[in-house]
Amino acid sequence: MPIRYTVDRERRRIAAMAEGLVTHPEIVAHLGRERHEGILPLFELVDASTATTDLTPEEVRQIVSHLRELGRDSALGPVAVLVGDEMAYGMIRMLGIMGEDVCDIRPFRGRDEADQWLDSISAARPPRGEPR
Repeated sequence: MPIRYTVDRERRRIAAMAEGLVTHPEIVAHLGRERHEGILPLFELVDASTATTDLTPEEVRQIVSHLRELGRDSALGPVAVLVGDEMAYGMIRMLGIMGEDVCDIRPFRGRDEADQWLDSISAARPPRGEPR
């Protein structure tokens, strides 16, 4: 199932919803839509708490490589991902560690914690690559 999202340009936020099985091609397609809309620098909260994934470590590496390519042309805003299981938590954590040179991606189990993290980044600095 595709990842759906809404954009709040005033708050500089994307609210995304991922349900069902989230695959590597769906993540790449989601990033492509964000690139096309010019919203990659916005802060994003992905609610994947009811989703599952079949991502392999190799696919995580491919996503990180894709993020690095996107990061050459655009700032990439931080992404908080609400997860529903340990597998997803581990994959998102791995993605965040491997891609920390290009963007901030972190898994969370609760929406309040995820929102607080995004708010703290918003208060501290603009997204990477944007002027302060």
